Amino acid sequence: MLLTETCRFRLEPSEEQRRVLEELFEAYAGMVRECLEKAIELNATSRKKLHEAVYRELRARFPNYPSHYIYTAITMALAIFKSYRRMSRKKRDVSKPSAKNLNTVLLDDTHLFWFRWGEVRLATHRGHVAIPFKVHEHARKFVDFQVKGSRLVRRGDAFFLHVTFRKTVEEREAEGVLGIDVNERSIDLAIVKPGYVKFVRVDVSEVKYIRDRYFRKRRSIQKKTSGKTRAGLLAKYSERERRRVDALLHRASKIVADIVARERVRPVMEDLRGIRERIDYGRVLNRRLHSMPFRRIQFYIAYKSVERGYRPVYVDPENSSRACPICGAVNKPNGHAYKCGKCGLQADRHQVAAWNLATRHPMWGALPLPPKATEASWAEVERVVIKCRLRDNGLSPSSCRDSPRSSRLSPP
Repeated sequence: MLLTETCRFRLEPSEEQRRVLEELFEAYAGMVRECLEKAIELNATSRKKLHEAVYRELRARFPNYPSHYIYTAITMALAIFKSYRRMSRKKRDVSKPSAKNLNTVLLDDTHLFWFRWGEVRLATHRGHVAIPFKVHEHARKFVDFQVKGSRLVRRGDAFFLHVTFRKTVEEREAEGVLGIDVNERSIDLAIVKPGYVKFVRVDVSEVKYIRDRYFRKRRSIQKKTSGKTRAGLLAKYSERERRRVDALLHRASKIVADIVARERVRPVMEDLRGIRERIDYGRVLNRRLHSMPFRRIQFYIAYKSVERGYRPVYVDPENSSRACPICGAVNKPNGHAYKCGKCGLQADRHQVAAWNLATRHPMWGALPLPPKATEASWAEVERVVIKCRLRDNGLSPSSCRDSPRSSRLSPP
């Protein structure tokens, strides 16, 4: 089982190295622009076709740059053009793609960079340039991983190296399944093992409060400012919002992955492809739901589970919160409350959804239910609340707490 992760390092170039990087970004953006224009002109999605159309001309225009930059520029241009084609099939009035503000240089070729811990050596038009960087604590877990590719990213005056690491992880044998239902305020879990059902709720409602707070802040900025001031403030607060939301999501997903490892269960999640297109509940509710990072939560849970040896599975979510997990009858929930009109089961609709997702994994057929399956609805629900106090100067580690609580589902 292959585990692939990306880690970001902030480069610390000298003034001379900074000038070299600026020249590299400018030249690379020119390569990508020309490749993209040619791809649009020829309607080319084939690497061979685009390579034959642009390589000689670009090689003549940029003779001092390693030829592999042209190779990766073709890769990036094709990715942009194919994305445009996919979007144009789904929507009308999709503007043609451009690479005017390109701030990325793709280095997915071993001829362009050599990675060492604390230093990266780049092949440039000025020869090989060794640029140092600091190795932060989180990155040390990748020491045993294999480097598979990287990219240079420019943000303002700062330069970053995004490195893709890969490692083969031994897959462990699961003893049960873990249904995972991602909601606006919580991540609901149903641990199903032979003769055993347990529910856990990870409260992530703080994410919604952060989203709402920054939405009001952005709206106020848009009303009161304009021009560069508005753009600068919006960028500042958008980045701050992203950091705070990510911090909470990483904490929540780590809790879920630790449960996966401790209980030795296989994660089962909803297949959320196309969820944005299906959401249409009016302007206010649409904004709330579209702002929730459902897929990002799933991604964090997935790779953290793979790190621990358990591959996630994605299943069809249809009627997951409407079907009764005991008798199979389909009922309409009343808000968060679920009551089955056939067997009388009463429970929280999100925990019902998590249970149903768990039962849709093929392993469920090999797991015997408890003697009285309805007793699962009486089980205690472990609740983990993730809170993080908002401060304008950033997150304080001491202000983030995971506090366990417990509650009970109502019996039928």
